[in-house]
Amino acid sequence: MPLTATHEEIKAYQEKVEKGKITSDGLDPCPRCNLESEHFKIHAFRERRFLIIVKMLVEAVYATLVRFKCARCGKTFAHYPDFAVPHKQYTRQTVLSFSSAYIEDDQKTYKDAIMTVDGTPTCLETGRQLASSTVHHWISTLAAIFTAYQEAKEKPLEEKAFLSLCKRQIPKKKYRTFTRKEVLLKCWELLGLSPVDRIKVFSPSLQ
Repeated sequence: MPLTATHEEIKAYQEKVEKGKITSDGLDPCPRCNLESEHFKIHAFRERRFLIIVKMLVEAVYATLVRFKCARCGKTFAHYPDFAVPHKQYTRQTVLSFSSAYIEDDQKTYKDAIMTVDGTPTCLETGRQLASSTVHHWISTLAAIFTAYQEAKEKPLEEKAFLSLCKRQIPKKKYRTFTRKEVLLKCWELLGLSPVDRIKVFSPSLQ
């Protein structure tokens, strides 16, 4: 079975929202004026649709994102739960697992990457299977998130220890342009981070 968030995880998060337990604690300072997150105020709530995989069927569930506002400059941004990826409906577990399946195997195509031992996930509402192009988009998103995080930090996260000695070689059949090659490399670097460092990349999500 593909990795995915569960009904229980999303329900538990939603209960925290309804009980007012989602706070700005732990968020990065405001990216515009550098005000510490303890001074952020709740600005709005927005319902968000998430797609989870249950017995190879893709189901839609809903949860509420909390949007905070900087008390000094007025910038607003969403707080994303740990199962979410900005601007994506599938949960983080699914995005990372399918992206990793493609990145880590030099022989896999995008069509290969969406296949699991149990088949390809199918949407319960439309009957459509997960598209190979979706994995292509996910990898671009992960690379963009990692790049933005690195550029925003004075001390970027370290890559895998051996990267300084042996840079990952992306097979030419996996890309047509140098830009796409760089995207694949950035995604691979993100996937290779330790769990702790990976949380740092996703957690702030000041967007």
